[in-house]
Amino acid sequence: MAWRLRVVHDTTYNYESEVRASFNELRMTPLSDEHQILIQHRTSISPTAPLFSYEDYWGTTVHSFDLQTPHTTLSVTVENLVDTSAAAEVATAFAATWADLSNLMLTDSVCEYLPLTALVDAVEHGIDIRSYTTPLDAVLALSEALREHITYTPGATHVHTSASVAWAQKKGVCQDFTNIMLSILRSAGIPARYVSGYLYSGSGEIGETIVGESHSWVEAWLGSWLPIDPTNGRGVGEQHIAVAKGRDYHDVSPMSGVFTGGRSREVCATVSLTRLPR
Repeated sequence: MAWRLRVVHDTTYNYESEVRASFNELRMTPLSDEHQILIQHRTSISPTAPLFSYEDYWGTTVHSFDLQTPHTTLSVTVENLVDTSAAAEVATAFAATWADLSNLMLTDSVCEYLPLTALVDAVEHGIDIRSYTTPLDAVLALSEALREHITYTPGATHVHTSASVAWAQKKGVCQDFTNIMLSILRSAGIPARYVSGYLYSGSGEIGETIVGESHSWVEAWLGSWLPIDPTNGRGVGEQHIAVAKGRDYHDVSPMSGVFTGGRSREVCATVSLTRLPR
């Protein structure tokens, strides 16, 4: 069943003192692929500035802008309208064997999703991923196992917490579930990438608006990309909106940049999601 979702993502930076200039990049435009279609997109900035758009190395749409006038507040509102579809059937498309994953001729195009990173670092997990008959079995079992070891705890970590730290403290949020699963899969030779986006967690009634937040999940390469949400122990379906994909959070950060002048800054971000009739 297909859904239509509207997402409004507001971000405001309040600077302690005047900023003379800033350069910023936004990764807040949903992808269009076999799972979803972007119907409408709008980005508003205050103070106003021209937006430049391009696709980065990982296939994510980036909007960049620079402000050359002094400012103490920067506000960005991004509105998206997206049609999504139900979770993919776990079928022959994900039938890669362990031998297939060891074949460099087959995995060459996805080899960049095998190395560990500063955030997706080695985890002393004790899980024998290779004991499963197929990589698909391993991925599905690992998604369930993580929820037995990690307790979802808002505020327990931050976006720069590594997989090993979250695993050791046994609590975290969506990016921690994602980082840990990426670490274990990559260490077992399964290419896997980080996906950022949104999750509608309401009742599903038409017209219902919920307060949301950014979300993340995993895509594992098993002959083709299988999306799976380890935080919720489920496939990725009509309630998920994918925005960016990469090796870890550093490749998909919704908003990043640099500024001159000013000192500390306070960030306030809100997300609302509404299910609309098609």
